[in-house]
Amino acid sequence: MIDIKYLLKFDDFKDLDDATLVYISENAEVTHYQVNDRIIAEKESKNTLYLVHGAFDIQTSGGVNQSMSAESERAQHPVFTNNSPGLYARCILPTEIIRIGKDIIDKYGIRHNRDKDNLDYDNLETVVAGNTNVKLIHEITQLFKSNAITLPSLPEIALYINSELNNENLGTKKLAQVIQMDPVIAARIVQVANSALYGGSNSSDSIQNAISKIGLESIRNIVMGVVLRDLFMPNTELVVHKMTQFYESSIRTGVICYELAKQIPEFNPERAFLFGLLHDIGVIPILVAVDAHPELAHKESNLDTVLTQLKSHIGGMILQQWQFDNELIDNAREAYSWDRKVDKADYCDLVQVALKHSHLLGGEKVEGPELFDLPAFKRLGLEELNLIENITALKDISIRITDLIKMICKA
Repeated sequence: MIDIKYLLKFDDFKDLDDATLVYISENAEVTHYQVNDRIIAEKESKNTLYLVHGAFDIQTSGGVNQSMSAESERAQHPVFTNNSPGLYARCILPTEIIRIGKDIIDKYGIRHNRDKDNLDYDNLETVVAGNTNVKLIHEITQLFKSNAITLPSLPEIALYINSELNNENLGTKKLAQVIQMDPVIAARIVQVANSALYGGSNSSDSIQNAISKIGLESIRNIVMGVVLRDLFMPNTELVVHKMTQFYESSIRTGVICYELAKQIPEFNPERAFLFGLLHDIGVIPILVAVDAHPELAHKESNLDTVLTQLKSHIGGMILQQWQFDNELIDNAREAYSWDRKVDKADYCDLVQVALKHSHLLGGEKVEGPELFDLPAFKRLGLEELNLIENITALKDISIRITDLIKMICKA
């Protein structure tokens, strides 16, 4: 049992009635840790932890993600937002933690402040009709609707950087301070700024100089590139294969979007790359479900059917949870809606045209209308596009961008 005043330190509990607060306090516990003690996220899968006193570094096998102290705004949220293998907190001061069972959190519908309340699982029902694998898709759908599968969470630093980049008044000095919280991301940003893609002859020797050199949208792409590959570490052979396939396809689509955007006025190539990179993000939660329940899709053909049916809707939900803007959320939902109706060309159109180019650059052929019949192709005014010249340009930049992604995502 803990004192109720501890609970009232956190916004998650301030709106609860007295009886609920008493019940939670009676079933919560306080644990004390010393400097260098570790709290392993995977071992806390049944608990939600809150930091009351002290400080620690939240770390993964890839490096420090974030320092957290009890006085910080970050401490209003649970210590761990997921229980991925390799994630842990290392105490840098004597530390006091409140531990509450997730069953209690779920019982009283406690929603952490940064969570989105309106994830639309109900509409998943509408995508399965008429499919030969309805039973399989239904079973996986029910896993999501019953909260048996948790949508992967972006690391805290990635969420924070993405949020800060949406601030119109953000300065490079403040952004540099945020980025320096994660040495891995910081190092990659300096490396990219000094690469040939950004004119490596004038080297940047600080985060602030690197930001000024490559721009805010490039920063967002690097952050996503660093975290995306390690967002989920599967155990089953089939899911490992599909995760690799997903990552390579996402990079390929981003590369093509980047090159196409350079040819069309009013499109930002860096933002186009992000749209291509994230268009299939709904694949990851489905792979999480199948990795945890391999009996559901032990054949690749079965898994492909599930991915085709569910990835777009779930992709929109996960970008909503990650607090990306509505245009990126809609892009994930509509990337494969070939007959979508829009007033003018947008980034989703770029993604669709990129998908129809994919098989020309080593990817699988995407089913749908032929390129010249695609409404997105016509909206973008690409009827006069010289495909032979375009393919050559894409192959050239593909090498450069793929090398870039390998660099920013290396261990």
